[in-house]
Amino acid sequence: MKRVLPYLITTLVGAAIVVTIILAQRIWTAEDMTEIMRRLSDAFFVAGVCIGGVGLLVFASNGGVFYMLTFGIIRLFDLFRRNINERKYKDFYEYKESKKDKKHGFGFMLVVGLVFIAIAGAFLAAYYNV
Repeated sequence: MKRVLPYLITTLVGAAIVVTIILAQRIWTAEDMTEIMRRLSDAFFVAGVCIGGVGLLVFASNGGVFYMLTFGIIRLFDLFRRNINERKYKDFYEYKESKKDKKHGFGFMLVVGLVFIAIAGAFLAAYYNV
């Protein structure tokens, strides 16, 4: 169950995005089947790109892409402290070493995002064939 839960939660979030987009596009007002297929393809594609994009951001973050930016912001806020010796990290090396063990999973987001994009592709194929 522990391995399935991230996939389930991510799928539910994607489904919520799809439903929101379908409601925003008022799919029930579509006059023909091609319009319904286009709107469904758009909804699933947006959900897939959002979820997959977040997965790619987590992948980049795990690689250390944002370490320097985050450390700079921490140092900026440290300037406003009364006692500058209370800093959590003395230098960038110490900050980077503390982040080495804090990796987050991202594979489930990429998989779910690709599934949503594949479903969008199926609706797109149906749109062109109807």
